[in-house]
Amino acid sequence: MVDLFFLAEAHSEGGFGLNLDILGTNLINLTILVGILVYYGKDLISNLMRDRNSKIAEQIQEAEKKQQTAAAALQEQQQKLAEAEKTAVKIRQDALANAERTKQAILAQGEKEIERLRATAVADLNSEQAKVIAELRQRVAALAIERVETQLPEILNDEAQNQLIESSIARLGG
Repeated sequence: MVDLFFLAEAHSEGGFGLNLDILGTNLINLTILVGILVYYGKDLISNLMRDRNSKIAEQIQEAEKKQQTAAAALQEQQQKLAEAEKTAVKIRQDALANAERTKQAILAQGEKEIERLRATAVADLNSEQAKVIAELRQRVAALAIERVETQLPEILNDEAQNQLIESSIARLGG
């Protein structure tokens, strides 16, 4: 009992000790209180736990629905992205095709313009050539006339002139 005395003395001095007085320590009251709480509180605690479980289950279901919705939205956006990429590729291909057609059209137009310029140059050259030939003919004719005029008096004397006139009149029928 010394040990019990020592513990009681330690408790009275402010230290830690064990009080074995059941009535003084309200151990019976505490046991009754805990018993009542367990008897009547187990339904309350069970209900609280069930409510908490159902709320957690609802939150989990809600989170799963949100996750499914997000996954569906992600899938939809990925499809839209794939479609947009396909559209971009098609636009790029169309642009390249249009650029090639435009290039070919410009080259063809350039070829036509070059051909037109060549034809114009040939026409101008032919025109210049015709002018030069006409000018040369005029000069040759003028030179021929001038030469005939210088030689005519020597070749054509009065007697030759009379013969020429008479033969011309005879041809005319008179």
